[in-house]
Amino acid sequence: MTQRKTNIIIALLVFLLVFVIYYNRIVMINGPGQASVIFKPFEGGVDTDVTYGEGMYFILPWNTSYQFNVREQAVNDTLSVLVRDGVNVNIRVNYRYYPIKDSLSTILSRFGPNYEKVFVKPEVAYAVRERMSAMDPEEIYSSKLRQLKVQANQNSLDRVADGSIKISDVLIIDIQLPHRVTESIENKLREEQLSQEYDFKISIAEKERKIKTLEAQAIKISEDTISKGLTENYLRFRQIEALEKLSKSPNAKTIVLPANSKTPILLSGQ
Repeated sequence: MTQRKTNIIIALLVFLLVFVIYYNRIVMINGPGQASVIFKPFEGGVDTDVTYGEGMYFILPWNTSYQFNVREQAVNDTLSVLVRDGVNVNIRVNYRYYPIKDSLSTILSRFGPNYEKVFVKPEVAYAVRERMSAMDPEEIYSSKLRQLKVQANQNSLDRVADGSIKISDVLIIDIQLPHRVTESIENKLREEQLSQEYDFKISIAEKERKIKTLEAQAIKISEDTISKGLTENYLRFRQIEALEKLSKSPNAKTIVLPANSKTPILLSGQ
């Protein structure tokens, strides 16, 4: 019995030793937001039938497990893009992606465990470069980022046609043109703005000139109308009316109208 117990103890110790040594190859633990697929070298390669979700699993030591993060992940990256006129532009982008859990075996077979570097990043870079490379520096400088976001996002989604990986919200956060290019564009914009200001001032001056011309024409027309109405007979009639009113005044006075004169002389009676 003593020998048997010793053998059992030795066997248990050997088992524990082997378990400890091969623990990482025997026990597979998936934390929150993680999933795994198994590569079976003696059974045809990647197991496409089973995807292991969160929890602990036991596998054979000669099999290899590949663990994936199936949560949505956000990435900030800087891309260097050659646009028109041979100008190199640095673009900061932000994008989100996540693998489809049931497609992990396909992702492992097509792109490997580092699918982010092999597939996701190049796809986003391609979408952004495709959109930006057709633009010239001045257009990039004055463009609306919202339009660039939508276009880059759509291109990325279109190219991930198999549905194994979802890429969304490809946002162009910042665009940095070379300093010399930015300075040249800003100088050009300042000159254009100054030219627009001059054009506006010329337009205002032209309108003011037209207003003054119309006012002068109106005054001339009014004066011409009045001049035509002031005939000699009309003026003499108005003179007689004025003299008549003056003669009826209570103050004593003498009015002398010299011959061949249109201007009366008023002599006071005092």
